[in-house]
Amino acid sequence: METLKRIHDLVRVELTENPAARKSDITLILGVFKRQGIDASKSFESLAASGSLRQMESITRARRKIQEQHPELKDAGTAELRAEREETFKEYAAANK
Repeated sequence: METLKRIHDLVRVELTENPAARKSDITLILGVFKRQGIDASKSFESLAASGSLRQMESITRARRKIQEQHPELKDAGTAELRAEREETFKEYAAANK
């Protein structure tokens, strides 16, 4: 639970201080990694082996929760695009039950 709280706090700081992180999950993830002292310039293989990549899902979940609670931390264009994609997926899922 403490780890998730720490990730949540880091994501909020990154979204607040780095507007580019509001547009891109990759930018957000790399920013949070940097704040944690994780060297994201390492190979994917070494990051995966060290367990660093396990946090990616938690980081994006924290982003969604924070942006739900604090809409001012959303990028309007990105939020609109994500909403459109969500609707497309819902239609797809309903058609393929």
